[in-house]
Amino acid sequence: MWLRGFVLAGVVCLAASCSIGGSETSTTTTEALVELTTTAPVETTTTTSTTLAPLSDPSFPRYSIVLREPGSDGDTVIVLLDTTSYEVLSDVDLYDVIFDVVDRFPPIVAAHIVDSLAAADAVLVAEPTDEQIQVLGEHYFLSLEDGFRLVYRGLFADLGASVLGS
Repeated sequence: MWLRGFVLAGVVCLAASCSIGGSETSTTTTEALVELTTTAPVETTTTTSTTLAPLSDPSFPRYSIVLREPGSDGDTVIVLLDTTSYEVLSDVDLYDVIFDVVDRFPPIVAAHIVDSLAAADAVLVAEPTDEQIQVLGEHYFLSLEDGFRLVYRGLFADLGASVLGS
């Protein structure tokens, strides 16, 4: 009796593997389940489909590199944030931006993140004026030093320093 069920299952599998013409657009698997106590096969059908999630934009603010000065150990860059790409700026946003800049545009040993052209112009000035100091206090947020040390500035200065890691 079990031999008959086994042979019947083999015939069903063989018939399922043969197709007549054309190609199918979906994947269908037919399996024959045979219990030893019955002689009738039980068929189950499984259809598999795959859906890919759409690619999304990065969750951090858009930016541009407005200055790049080459150096022997790496370049110094000034990163200007697009103020229209965020409503509220967080330390996580700043970290994500600096990580993206270092990852996409190596070699970078120093970087400065600002959100105004006036701050971009003042950030590398050796002896800034009182007006430039005020602009930097309001629009200079983060610097990368020695290629790995992050120093929070201006409105984020109370966060201190941390290390750029992976």
